[in-house]
Amino acid sequence: MKGVLVVCPNPAIDIYAWVDGFNVGVPNRISKEAKYPGGKGIHVAMALAELEIPVTVAGFWGGESGAWIKKTCNAFYPKIDFIGPELKEWSRSCYTFKSKDDFDDTEILGTGPTVSEQDFGDLLNSINLALDSLDLMALCGSWPKGSPEDGYAQIVNLGKKKGVNSLVDCTGLQLKNALKNKPFGVHLNRKEITDFYKTDFDQAKANILQDCDIAAITDGAKGLYLLTGEKEYHALAKVDRVISTIGSGDCLTAGVVAGYLKSLPPTEIARLGAACGAANCLREDLGMLNSADVKALVAAQNA
Repeated sequence: MKGVLVVCPNPAIDIYAWVDGFNVGVPNRISKEAKYPGGKGIHVAMALAELEIPVTVAGFWGGESGAWIKKTCNAFYPKIDFIGPELKEWSRSCYTFKSKDDFDDTEILGTGPTVSEQDFGDLLNSINLALDSLDLMALCGSWPKGSPEDGYAQIVNLGKKKGVNSLVDCTGLQLKNALKNKPFGVHLNRKEITDFYKTDFDQAKANILQDCDIAAITDGAKGLYLLTGEKEYHALAKVDRVISTIGSGDCLTAGVVAGYLKSLPPTEIARLGAACGAANCLREDLGMLNSADVKALVAAQNA
């Protein structure tokens, strides 16, 4: 196994903040906070590292916060490598608030640095140089300001030129443009896929397979549907107590990627993906999982 390149154009510092309440027009005090390396691709990369898959992350690393994201990831997983340009503007911060009122689980997402055409070219060059040592690319999340609307589409094509498949986990114009180049795989949730195709869930699932080979479609508490050209596979991993769902979809993406790299049959890929998503719910650490939990959740599905 060579390894996975996770493209995370817009990494973040994820801040989990507790507040007693939120009042408009007056100061509001945070009573407790915890910081984690974040962004969809960062969550995917750390989950893959926990599953002992070699992983490199490509992104734009902005200032001191970008350096903090890389340093903190390596504190958890020293073998994760990082490539891509370093920028002067800082990487973004994203807040998730915990409160006893309606403000609970409200998210405020930062924008990140503004990238130039040169910065984007530098990112593509670093990805192109890494392709010979890859089995697969996972293209995850949003892009910072200044990025082209076909960023992922260009990366999908780079991979195709060297025989490296891509799995895309994004929305909007980035998804629309990426699908024109027919990536190997796509991960979306129910709302994302029905909004994108502007149709009902079953028809949207049929539509997506016109533009990719496999699709991992999540439906909340109903679990994962892994779609292939031949069959639809369903998997559901149940947990007794949910601590946090933030990053569960990203961990699920990692499970699907890991299952594909291990050449598992589709049924087992679906079960591993569902187990990884559920395992994330068992931890307070945002977007992270424990391999022992994953193994137990896979075993429970097979029982």
